Amino acid sequence: MTLKYNINSKFKREWQKKIIDWYKVNKRDLPWRKRRNQNFYKIWISEVMLQQTIVKTVIPYYEKFIERWPNLKSFFDASLDEILLYWQGLGYYQRAKNLFKAKEYLKKNKLYINSTNLKKVPGIGDYISSAISAILKNENCAVVDGNIKRILRRVFNLNENEKLFNKKILFIAKELTPVSQNGFYCQSLMDFANLVCKAKKPLCGNCILKKMCNFDLKKEKTNKQNLKIKKIGVGFFVNKNKNFLIEMSKKKLLQGLYSIPLSDFVIKEKKIESQIINQIISDWMSSNNLKTRFKVLGYVNHIFSHFHLKLFIVDIKLKEKISFNELEWVTEKTFDTKPKSTLMKKVKKKMLCKS
Repeated sequence: MTLKYNINSKFKREWQKKIIDWYKVNKRDLPWRKRRNQNFYKIWISEVMLQQTIVKTVIPYYEKFIERWPNLKSFFDASLDEILLYWQGLGYYQRAKNLFKAKEYLKKNKLYINSTNLKKVPGIGDYISSAISAILKNENCAVVDGNIKRILRRVFNLNENEKLFNKKILFIAKELTPVSQNGFYCQSLMDFANLVCKAKKPLCGNCILKKMCNFDLKKEKTNKQNLKIKKIGVGFFVNKNKNFLIEMSKKKLLQGLYSIPLSDFVIKEKKIESQIINQIISDWMSSNNLKTRFKVLGYVNHIFSHFHLKLFIVDIKLKEKISFNELEWVTEKTFDTKPKSTLMKKVKKKMLCKS
């Protein structure tokens, strides 16, 4: 395998030097890289937030989070609802729930920082355990996230649809990881992926790895397909005067967050969109024994990691409050105090502006 990828000692030295030298000049000024933030808690929070979320989006959330809970000891007192409230808008809410589980675990267990022990903490897997250990302890462990995977895939011309793709990436990453300075090295790759080897428009012309790389930009553009699934659904704005119904989601996607009642999100088929929506509304009204009139206020578009959603908002005005299983009557003021998703913030604007 080593011969196949031509990773000899000369290649390793040149690779590591180029990456680390580049980082010394181009290192991004990020809040979690400040000297005062070089501890487990603050690096951990940053790495969890950075999973599936770009740096620009994370920074204000990170600063607000650290201001609220400046250290691990203060974070021990955080409730799940409060964590979700500070997390709202970041998406991937399972991360916030894992933070709650992790801090409960850390209350009772001593913390040993290395890539093996950290994986005992709920929500910390291979990547975060390796990243924290490399950054804080310079441990010689391979750090591989989506960004680093992209660099290695391109440089070594790997097919990500191949069965052994992840094993090959991990093998290469281990081969290239330096014995010392791994903290600098892994952060170098993260910055390089974000500033040069970008996902959509890589700056191949000015790349320091150009002579070592087998990437074909034209081929990637030709082969790349939009794999995003398109789904549609309905949100039910059931209201009486200034009160409306909300629920706490039990579905994995938005679990623990509050919203108006939502239908399942279904794949948009060849059927006429209006037929699908009318059927969803009819089924929901029937299951809740509602025979009142309704009005479609419009829709909001939202992009999740693995699908595009078009959510229609239905206004249902009641003459009197009715009790619904697992639904709660609230005012706008009360709803504002509940943890909610970015999708629901869009929905709220639509329903309260047009109702």
